[in-house]
Amino acid sequence: MKIYLSYSHHDKELVYKIKDYLLKQEFEVIYDEDLLTIGDNFNEKIRKALFESDIYLPIISENFQVSYFTNSELQTAIGYSTINKYPIIFPYILEGTAIPEDIKDRLCIIGTSDIKRDLEKITIELNKIQGALFAENNNYSERTTIIEQNLTVFLNDVFTKLEKNEKRNRVLSYICYILSISFLIAIIPFVYNITLYNSYEQDLVNSIMYGVKNIAGLSVFAALSRLSFILGKSFMVESIRNGDRIHAISFGRFYIKAYGHEATRQEIREVLGDWNIDKGSSFHSQDAKEIDPNFSGTLEVLKSYLNEK
Repeated sequence: MKIYLSYSHHDKELVYKIKDYLLKQEFEVIYDEDLLTIGDNFNEKIRKALFESDIYLPIISENFQVSYFTNSELQTAIGYSTINKYPIIFPYILEGTAIPEDIKDRLCIIGTSDIKRDLEKITIELNKIQGALFAENNNYSERTTIIEQNLTVFLNDVFTKLEKNEKRNRVLSYICYILSISFLIAIIPFVYNITLYNSYEQDLVNSIMYGVKNIAGLSVFAALSRLSFILGKSFMVESIRNGDRIHAISFGRFYIKAYGHEATRQEIREVLGDWNIDKGSSFHSQDAKEIDPNFSGTLEVLKSYLNEK
């Protein structure tokens, strides 16, 4: 547990005693003289030390209350504590010193003339806090481990399914494209028959039957070719979407592996929010008109053809 000592340099003699005592109790003490070296930006370094501390222990005396620097540290610590919960404000008020207005609503250690007894009391309270922090960290670690394990299993399952869907949709797309080309090729004989028939004189009935048969076959195979192409395109779009989702989940897996121990719930939700790149499906937008063989239009063409004859 890191304890940041905040004090006025006019109280150094007392502060050395407190520091040495806490070190003997095996606490990690952050002390400005150990923290700073010549040329350091002390404001930046002290703020960083405050932010990384578990306990902020201001030794409040009359000297402390009239010092700009110690009051600035106190306000900074209160700000960090309000937003992040840490550092915990743990004031030690020297005997005869009024409690500052900013911490009147916080529990304090009120000092006496018996410094040794005060230090023992401070140590007891710090040990209580350390025990509570240890239990909290253990619970957090257990929850984090459970979440990471369950999330890893879930991600692996989703990843496997998406890979299968991506490959299946891509294969189906290629099959549909091949069918579309095949149906187009199958149209050629009907076109050839209709063109060839124009050079022969036939009676009206035979003309109608022959024309209907060939034009209907042409229309059906054209519709099947169009349908196959549309389905192929839809399967390919779905395959690409699944590929994008796989990419998003791959990044999510990396993020959780690298930062999962410290990421918040909201951050994980934002990172994995790109899974559903598009919740829609290409098949939802399909319309029967797109594959209508349009027999009525075919009959109109046939009728015009016969009238010309």
